[in-house]
Amino acid sequence: MKKVLPVIVIAALLGGWWFLQGTPKTTQESSAPSTPSATDSSDAVSGESSSSSTIVNPTAQRSGLAPRDESGQGEETSELADQVKPAADAYQSADEALAAVMKGAKDFDDSILEQFTEPGSDCSWCSPFYTSVRELVTNPNTPQDQKSYLAEILAISGRVENVQTLAESVKNARSSTEADIYAEALELSLGKDDVTRYLGDQLSATNDTLREASVAAITNQGTRLAVELLNKHVLERGDPDSYYSIGIGPAELIPSEDALPLVQELVQKRDEYSPAWAKSLINAGLPGLTILFDQLENSSNPSSDENLLKDAIDHVNFEDGIKDLTDRVIASNRNPKAVDFARKIQEEFSEQDNQTGGSVEP
Repeated sequence: MKKVLPVIVIAALLGGWWFLQGTPKTTQESSAPSTPSATDSSDAVSGESSSSSTIVNPTAQRSGLAPRDESGQGEETSELADQVKPAADAYQSADEALAAVMKGAKDFDDSILEQFTEPGSDCSWCSPFYTSVRELVTNPNTPQDQKSYLAEILAISGRVENVQTLAESVKNARSSTEADIYAEALELSLGKDDVTRYLGDQLSATNDTLREASVAAITNQGTRLAVELLNKHVLERGDPDSYYSIGIGPAELIPSEDALPLVQELVQKRDEYSPAWAKSLINAGLPGLTILFDQLENSSNPSSDENLLKDAIDHVNFEDGIKDLTDRVIASNRNPKAVDFARKIQEEFSEQDNQTGGSVEP
């Protein structure tokens, strides 16, 4: 399971840095940007989008026990990401920002996407800029690759009106291919509770594409509100799988610190939905795994414990403190199921270590 939002490749960041250094700054703000025609660029591709941004659904794939990066490349990437200026600082007008985005759309430039990730309320030119982006996204003449990129710009904006545009576009799409473009962007939605609440309203949609994209988007929020909405939704649906088979939902949610107590309560219920929430606890890393082992120690229901831990190993992260925790569980936990699970974690880590030739302990 990946906890990254977004991952920026080094080459793309360097390209973004060069572009920003060469971008002229204007001194006057434009209040009404001229919207570039979707067909202005000869490089625009009108075929079905084959590109995908590295601002990925962090819970859409279960990657299991991935070893830590020992080459230092991750730190270098992080340092380069810090050099990417937020859009509100990098551009002086809506026209300038839109020109940069249209250029970035040609090759799905992730550094531009990073700039426009929740630019904030202090962005003076953002309102006219997003108006132009919404017009392009809903324009039937906009090539699909451009539409995909621009839809993602809306999704990561943190603004309810932009997320609403994507949801309405899914419902009103002229084809399943077009609906998928909007839905894939909607899954990446970012924002505060207002965005999460709007997404929660879409969980009752009869449109399966919209509903599942909204579940994925709420899964990515990880807040207490997100947990409440997903729990209510899966209970109403009466489906214990809780979207696990398609890689979204409670089992893929990474709970924030303030959401952990609620997830703990849902695991303590020991009902048919608890195994999904147990995986969510584990997704939180060492704090969540510690809570789970504590619960198992006080359990007197081996059958329920076994059900709780089914497929749970795939959600354990390779991180500092896991070795010490599992050592303590093996040495002192009174629940045989907990001890077996701790041993399995250590075996998996040891196997990963041998495969990579590393020497770092979990």
